[in-house]
Formats: sequence, C-alpha cells, structure tokens
Amino acid sequence: MTSPPNAEPTSPPPRPVARLSRRRRWLFRLVTLLAVAIGQEGLFRALFPTPEVAGFNRINYQQMAQSHPQIGQAMKRGLVYDRLLIESRPDGFAEVHDLNLYGFRGPDFRVDPAPGRRRILVIGDSVVEGQGVDDGATIAAAWSRLLAGDGTPAEVINLGVIAASLPHLWILTRDAVLLLKPTDVVVALYPNDLPAPFVPSLFNAPAPAFPRRAEGFRPRIVDLIGRAILEEPIHRRWFHLPIRFFSPVPDGTNPWSDGRPRPASLREDLYEDMKAGRLNPWLYAQSQDAPGQLAHDFATGGSPVLFLDRMSQVCRQAGARMMVAYTPFGAVVNPRYAPALVDLGMDRATAESLSVDPKYRNQNRVLAAVCEELKLPLADATAALEAAEASAPQYWPYDTHPNALGYATIARRIHEVWKATAASAAPSP
Repeated sequence: MTSPPNAEPTSPPPRPVARLSRRRRWLFRLVTLLAVAIGQEGLFRALFPTPEVAGFNRINYQQMAQSHPQIGQAMKRGLVYDRLLIESRPDGFAEVHDLNLYGFRGPDFRVDPAPGRRRILVIGDSVVEGQGVDDGATIAAAWSRLLAGDGTPAEVINLGVIAASLPHLWILTRDAVLLLKPTDVVVALYPNDLPAPFVPSLFNAPAPAFPRRAEGFRPRIVDLIGRAILEEPIHRRWFHLPIRFFSPVPDGTNPWSDGRPRPASLREDLYEDMKAGRLNPWLYAQSQDAPGQLAHDFATGGSPVLFLDRMSQVCRQAGARMMVAYTPFGAVVNPRYAPALVDLGMDRATAESLSVDPKYRNQNRVLAAVCEELKLPLADATAALEAAEASAPQYWPYDTHPNALGYATIARRIHEVWKATAASAAPSP
C-alpha cells in the first residue's frame, strides 16, 4: 500500500542520550585531578629542586668579600643553578659557567655514587673550573670523553672553584671526599697555590655535618610554602640571567675600587677593562706576584707537603686513590706570552726570562719531591704543554688561563698518569 501523495514523510525517533552514571562522573573528576596533581608535582620538582644535603655548596670554598652587606644571605642561599659570566675583552672571549645544584660547574650529581662505575673528583681552582672555555671544554669534561673512549665507566665531577687557595682546596677535599665517596681524587694545583701558607691549626677543624633531607614524600608546593614562611632559600633551575663574576668599580670585590691611579706599567685600555669587569681585575697583582711565586726558595718554607699529606690521609681513610696534577704558568711554557705580561705590568726582562731561567721551575721540582715522598702520582703537564705549543697556543695571552686546546692537553696528561697507576685501584663494588 502506498502513502497518499500529500502525506508528510516520517522521521525515525531520536536516539536516547547516553548519560554517565554519578559514579563514573566522580571517577572522571578524580582521575583528572590526580593527573593535574601529578603533572604539577613533576613540574615543581623540575623547576624548584632541593639539594639532597644541606650546607654543601661551592660558596663555602671560594674567596668572598666578607664585608659585603648581603654576605649572610648569600652564604645561606649558596650558588644553585646560577650562571657566571667570565669575560676577557682583549682575548675575545665571554663564557658563561652554568652551575649545578651544588654550585659547581658541570652536570648535576647525586650524593651517593652509582654502583659499578668509578666516581672521580677533580678538585682545584679556576683551572679546574675551566675559566676561559665553555662547559664542554673543561678538564673534567675532556677527561670524561677520554674515559668513555677507553670504555671505562666513570663519573668525573668538576669541583673547581675560581680563586680558591690551597687552604680552600684542603677544606673542599676533606668535605667532598667524606660526603661523595669517590674512588679517585685529583687535586690540581696552579702556580698561585704555592708557596703554601703555614696554618697547622687549619687541620684540626672537624668536617662539618651535611644533614640529609628527611625521607618520605612531601608535596613540593607544601615545601615551597614552608620555605617562604620561614624565609629559607628557594632554588630554581631555570630563568637565571648571567652574573658578572668580575664586578665593575665601585664594587668592593674589584681591587680598583679603592681609587688607586693606573700604574704606569699597566696598559691604559687594560686598566679600563679591569675597572669595567671586562678583564680579571687581579691580573696586575698577578703580574707582580707570579715571578716570586715561581722562583720561591722552598728551603725557606712554603712546601705543600702538609696539605697534600692530610688530603691523602682523608682519601685513604675513605678508600679513594689520590693523585696530584700541576698546570704551569703559560709564560714558563713558551715565550710567546711575555708581551701580554708586559702589557699587564710585568717588568720586560723578567717576563722574557720566565721561559728560560730554571729558577722559575722551582714549583715543579718541589712537587715532584713531595709526591715522591708521599707516594702520590703526579701529572705535571709542563712538558706536554711545551710540546703542544709547537702546533698551537695553549693559553689565553691576557687572561693567562689555558684555552680549550690547553685544557684538552692537561686532561690527556692526567689520563695518561691515571691509567699508568690505576691498575691496583679497582673500583669498589
């Protein structure tokens, strides 16, 4: 039977709308809230990290302007993920040092070592930190690549601190060895670390306690709110603008802030760079002090034997093997660096004699004798740098630190001595 011509077409009845049950709606809300909470917790932990231990930070081992009005807050906060700008305008470099959770240069590291691989601490001053090069060209970074190329599982931690003196290096060695439990320790010395001061009372101070954070889960946002209420430091991983390590005049950390006129022997543009923080402002003082440090008569005192002996005792007690490394002054290695030293204020005759007069290698001789007495391996990079200078400069002329090629040469020398003497020092299980 057919429909009448004027009949309206019929449409199918609407389908019933599926409705979530009350239980499913609440489950959906709970899952969504849980996902948001987990994401927020992960974001806050990534953005606002917290050190595993309190008190271990690079700021405790470097020279500080103790009269600075913010010294108390700076010591409490420490250096965490800060970025330090080091510039040397006449050499043409401006490098940013990216600091880690404990204020040192290089990747983050856990307090407890990973099983099955060596943990190597490289301890020293600005040469170890890597002044003048990017993060991937430091001694620790270059040595890591050499170890990886040999198939040696190892974690190399850069514990370099610009301007750290030998007393600072002793305290850092004591604290870091006891806390970080390395298998190997390299104490790297530079000419301005010698002659050693005589401060026997320094060795009597006990190592500080570095309390660990309480175990157990605590939401990071709760921790941040508590820190804000108690006015404790809040550390953040990102969004740090670079800070000039060498502050311009009139900052109290710049030696030219005392109003002294330019010495006649110091080139005028270099003087202006030092005042502006575009060049290490202590280089004039170094040009006056370096010859005496290099030619020091150790028969009159100043041997590093006490420091190195105590460092080696701490390492032995912790089951770590210690070796010493030495980086020479650039002008001792090659005469090409004498003109820059003259521009910085050194007497020309002295600058030109550094590479040829044997008295400027007194540090090499005393270190060799001390390390032999203490049965410590010594990686003196002097001969290796001399040989490498035939191919290319290994130092920055004005800044006086090694360049990337120089740091790579030093790392190779350390690696050679370490391999030659490491056979009897198997890593702890």
